[in-house]
Amino acid sequence: MSMTKAIVTKTGNSYALRVPKSYIVDNNLKLGDSVEIEDPLAQQQKALQALVDHAKRRGGPLKSIPDPVAWQREQRKSSDPWEEIKNDNLRQ
Repeated sequence: MSMTKAIVTKTGNSYALRVPKSYIVDNNLKLGDSVEIEDPLAQQQKALQALVDHAKRRGGPLKSIPDPVAWQREQRKSSDPWEEIKNDNLRQ
């Protein structure tokens, strides 16, 4: 799935998403067309639900992990949790 950046703008009492002209051309859109926008969290919620369902089928999420604490540490990018926060581009 390709991603396109859009800018939220205010127009009167409404909000609008401004997208690049190439997005309009590539999708054969014209003024007044109606489009469906997926909830940004929908995919994450589906993935989380799939994990929960998988864990229920296996009898619990931690049964297959011998040492959950060690497993969680391995999942981190760094052994120092503050290092991840300092490098997080979303927090500025």
